[in-house]
Amino acid sequence: MKTCYYELLEIGRDSSPDEIRKAYRRQALLLHPDKNMHSVEEATQKFAQVQAAYEILSDPDERAWYDSHRDQILREASPATTGGFDGPSSASAGTKTQDILHFFDPGLFAIIDDSEIGFFTIARKVFAQLADEEAQATDDGVRLPDFGDSRSSWAGETRYFYAAWSGFSTRKPFDWCDQYRLPDAPDRRVRRAMEKENKKLRDAAKKEYNDTVKAFVAFIKKRDPRSKQSTAESEQRQQDMATKVKEQAAKARAAHRNRFKSYEDQDWATPEYDDQFWDEEYRTKAKKENVNSEDVEAVTAAGAQANADSDDDENEIIVYECVFCKKTFKSEKQLGVHEQSNKHQKMVRDIVRRMKKENARIGHDSAEEDEFKDARETFSVEDLADEVSHLST
Repeated sequence: MKTCYYELLEIGRDSSPDEIRKAYRRQALLLHPDKNMHSVEEATQKFAQVQAAYEILSDPDERAWYDSHRDQILREASPATTGGFDGPSSASAGTKTQDILHFFDPGLFAIIDDSEIGFFTIARKVFAQLADEEAQATDDGVRLPDFGDSRSSWAGETRYFYAAWSGFSTRKPFDWCDQYRLPDAPDRRVRRAMEKENKKLRDAAKKEYNDTVKAFVAFIKKRDPRSKQSTAESEQRQQDMATKVKEQAAKARAAHRNRFKSYEDQDWATPEYDDQFWDEEYRTKAKKENVNSEDVEAVTAAGAQANADSDDDENEIIVYECVFCKKTFKSEKQLGVHEQSNKHQKMVRDIVRRMKKENARIGHDSAEEDEFKDARETFSVEDLADEVSHLST
């Protein structure tokens, strides 16, 4: 009987990865050949078994596979498969799942060469036997690719081999798994029931066989130096590609920053305040509304002065607000133009009208209203705004 990997490391089956690693280090120190000079051969053999156990149990996928097939793997290997692969254990069934499970042992593939006990020779014999059986199961002439040897290139036959075998699906009938002989059925109903039960057994055996072969392919691929070299080259190419992408992105960002540093606004895109335009605009509107010419000149002069003052101090931000219309302007001149607009004056008249209604509601007489009218004529805009704010509160 084979020794359980958990027993070799002296741990439980529910041990964590850290416990497995610590147990392996402990056993490796105890069984290392350099520390067992009195029994080097025995220590070397046990040390190899401990290494194989750690190699399987440290990989989550291989450990899960080992746990689910532990009892089958620990069964005594058949004489036909001991020490190598000389053929199937059953002539009628061909290679069975148990025969393949015998090779889930890293110790059998420790020697990576083309010798009779080397990695490539053992793997090549196993896959050749499986391919022969699949070819005999059908007459279509299709044969699975060979494993090759140490000289096989990854880009050629090796990659094609793993691509074909990773999706393995047996074509063998598995009729040796039948539990019932159909000729023994007394009638058609019993015969159909027998066929149904036999089909269940065949499908279950096929699934187990397919899963075992695909797991063995993954097991070999992980240890195949040709695959390791290809994986390393692929990772290097990916790293080189990622480095190039980062460099290109850095260059693009640098060029982008340089374009912004040298950017200058076009003349047409820079907003400018045109004094002449606003003066003409205001004079035209004032003329239509019959505004006194002296008031027009005063407003335009005030706007020009406000614009000049704003040029003297660009950092100072002055906000001009119309409390009646609840609008803000960038210059006093714009506010003056706004105050002469029909919309603003209508808003002021509406507010005055509401103020009169409010006075009537609280009992002010007509004399007080006349007094308020005279006061309104002498009020400035700011005084009237304060009065509106007072009434609103």
